[in-house]
Amino acid sequence: MVNFNNDATIGTPAVDIERISILQRRYELIETFEEYKKKTYKGSIIPIFVVRARLLSLFIEIQATLKRRLKAEDYKKIRDVSLSSESSEEEIYLVMEKINEELDIMRLIRIDTQKVYDSTNVEAENKEKGY
Repeated sequence: MVNFNNDATIGTPAVDIERISILQRRYELIETFEEYKKKTYKGSIIPIFVVRARLLSLFIEIQATLKRRLKAEDYKKIRDVSLSSESSEEEIYLVMEKINEELDIMRLIRIDTQKVYDSTNVEAENKEKGY
């Protein structure tokens, strides 16, 4: 964001702001799903409407990206589950998995960025490290 009250105004690229927004919505969805599961595991019978709303929010945020990247039937399934007020817990979870997989492919949530190699093979390790 731009801070006009600072002598050294620095702008953050829109793509970075969008990434943060996507990650925040994903975080909120996961937290809401966790809260829902805690209550259901405890034996409470509660509606899943808040989780549905969070999923819809995340879907709207990344809708164009999903439409561009996914097969038509996969996109339609995610869209239908996200927009439905009757989506089951299992359907919501499966959509969350699919969205996570896409975000991982996009390297937005990937944490294992190093290549996997056999560290017992010295030559393979040297080749991987560029020696």
